[in-house]
Amino acid sequence: MTSLLKFVALPAAALALGAGVASAQPVAQTPLSQPVQISGSVTPSRPSNCGVLGDGAVQVLQVTQDFAAVDVAVNGTSGLTLLIQGNNGFSECHTGGGGTINAPGLLNRGTYSFFVGNSGSAPTNYNLTIREN
Repeated sequence: MTSLLKFVALPAAALALGAGVASAQPVAQTPLSQPVQISGSVTPSRPSNCGVLGDGAVQVLQVTQDFAAVDVAVNGTSGLTLLIQGNNGFSECHTGGGGTINAPGLLNRGTYSFFVGNSGSAPTNYNLTIREN
């Protein structure tokens, strides 16, 4: 029951970021016992500085330790974009003209939202994987 209460509380925290996080996105929490893997399709409709994004985050990651070393990989449609938004104005844009994005890095404690989009407005299929090192 405790884990269910944590799951219910996390989306509310993610919504407080004001990053346009959809209420139905999955939430993962570090430390990750296994990679997060999610596949789907977005219809880009929201212009941004990182291409045209879908309506909401496709994944939310709650980093519970001081920092987490993660490898983020997205494969999908040509023109693929990935926007990662987090606490304190953190915003990182990745583009993958050939449909592949690899974004390793360190994330500080906090909540991060992952948005998939496209350089145009074409429907975009994607496979997102987040691994903790």
